[in-house]
Amino acid sequence: MLAPIKHLLGNYRIVLASGSPRRQELVKMLGLNAELCPSTFEENLNLEDYKEFSDYIEATALGKAEEVFARLSSEGDAKNLVVIAADTMVTLGKEIYGKPKDAADAIRMLTNLSGTSNRVFSGVVLKHAKGVRKFTDTADVYFGDLLPEQIQSYVDSGDPLDKAGAYGVQGPGGALIHRIDGDFYSVMGLPLNRLCCELNKLFLEELSS
Repeated sequence: MLAPIKHLLGNYRIVLASGSPRRQELVKMLGLNAELCPSTFEENLNLEDYKEFSDYIEATALGKAEEVFARLSSEGDAKNLVVIAADTMVTLGKEIYGKPKDAADAIRMLTNLSGTSNRVFSGVVLKHAKGVRKFTDTADVYFGDLLPEQIQSYVDSGDPLDKAGAYGVQGPGGALIHRIDGDFYSVMGLPLNRLCCELNKLFLEELSS
């Protein structure tokens, strides 16, 4: 919870570098009055340049945060500006499962995920005038054994076509999942517990000094 810094939040312009309705919903759940400002950062980093998935996902989130921070700073005072950016990806073994190219690709992904566990990485960056705070949260998602008819029906709904890994835990795709080891909200796109901890630290330890 953000109770320890509630008295400080009104002094800052807090911006979510995203157009995602899912992340917007999660931020509102925290009681955080954040503006939405989708980033124009091109998400085309080369995975081979990074040793770990976490390094790659944080670099992508950092690119989003820095682009929005620079753009908004040019419009006014950056001293009280805090930008929150996040990026989420699904991995199965050493392969990244991004958003499916089309329905056939979604069927391929879901067929591969059936009866297995995949790991979700959510990288988050808090960009402010004094520097950057970043972290990655992971969760393991265990799928049940899916029948071809279930996969086809889910893909036909259109729900998986705009989601990494071709599924969304918060919608009908949640019925495909047997269990989750980790933060449910991390799978949804924004790890709330860790985000609250980092925001409290940021405002109490860095921005208040």
